Amino acid sequence: MDFLPDGRYYVSLWMVLQVLVFGWCLPRRPRFFLRMLPAVVLLFLAGRQLLLVQSYVLSVPLVIRAVMGLASAVMLLWISTAAPARALYGAIWAMMTQQTLQNASSVLLNDLLGREILPHYGLYLLVWMAVTLPLTWWFLARPLFSGSYQIGRRHLAVAGVLFAEFELVQGVPDIKIGIEGSPGLGQNYQFVLMNGICLLVALYLVHTLFVKRQAEAELAVANALRRSQEERYETAKRNVALINRRCHELKVQLADLQRARTFGEQQQCLDRLSEAVEIYDSSLTTGHDVLDMILAEQSLYCREQGIEVHCVADGAQLQFMEDSDLYVLCTGILQQTIAHIQNQPDSGQRELDLQVYRRQGVVVLEAAAALSGAGPQPVQALSEGILDILHKYGAELFSTKEHGCAVVRCLFPMLETANKTES
Repeated sequence: MDFLPDGRYYVSLWMVLQVLVFGWCLPRRPRFFLRMLPAVVLLFLAGRQLLLVQSYVLSVPLVIRAVMGLASAVMLLWISTAAPARALYGAIWAMMTQQTLQNASSVLLNDLLGREILPHYGLYLLVWMAVTLPLTWWFLARPLFSGSYQIGRRHLAVAGVLFAEFELVQGVPDIKIGIEGSPGLGQNYQFVLMNGICLLVALYLVHTLFVKRQAEAELAVANALRRSQEERYETAKRNVALINRRCHELKVQLADLQRARTFGEQQQCLDRLSEAVEIYDSSLTTGHDVLDMILAEQSLYCREQGIEVHCVADGAQLQFMEDSDLYVLCTGILQQTIAHIQNQPDSGQRELDLQVYRRQGVVVLEAAAALSGAGPQPVQALSEGILDILHKYGAELFSTKEHGCAVVRCLFPMLETANKTES
């Protein structure tokens, strides 16, 4: 005689334990066990009542199982710090795994009954749980939920569709277990079991696909960051080389000044020395520290290459951008424009104009260089890092020819919204 004669108690207990298997891999809240005990009792009793409703009041297993899944997700949110989407995803896995294992246990029990082996029903289910729960934790819950993967909307929507199809098929055939002369399993039961296994495999493949996509996106971000760091290193190395060269020139001019004997020679040496030092005292102030640093770096190189830099920039208009994004974007545009200027044969056209202004609610970042003939545009291809930054701020970049100049213009719309978000 079973100590719990109603089989719904076993099914409800199985469901609760299955939810705990997946919840155990989620980040836990403080006082985890104190939170877990009342949640387990409530979900256990609620599951039994919902099974009664399914059997005697409604013939809609999908609705009942969906309510069970929501209750399981609430329990996971109560005992863990997981996001709602992650908790609901764990509940879907728990419900589908529990039902598939229950169907498998029914197949095994039906085979035992066909061999005239009559096991103790309650003890049989408890032994089956004790065997399958550790396997579920080791092969499903642990590899699927131990990582830092974030469940997106599309992933959760696909999982919900698979769950709905899974539960709809579960409610079609008669799947009663034959005990002491009862009708036994329905004719379509094997199809139900195989359908459940196939949908579980499909859910696992969907999980693998989305995890791979997220890993590829993270790898792309890491590669973009690495390329940005390499570019900054090359810029810093180039600037250090320029400074060292200037320092050597200063030493030579100081030596000439020491050797000068007449006032005229001394004055000439002082003029050359003043001209050499002037580059370090020509820093531009735009109202944005990052933009000032970028102009200081690029101006140093431009002065060495004989390129004159003109800047009329209101750097305060770019305060809505993150410092790293502004550095990568401006540096990329200026470097490509400078490379375009270096190809100009006429030294009189070696000029770079940079402007930052606001017009009709749009912030404009503009770089212009003189053209000689039908030259190519200064920006031919954009790196992935710059494209990501443009997409992040909803910006558009245009490369045009205007009044004999090649102009690169970057437009940032919806500035008011961005400023409100920052404040």
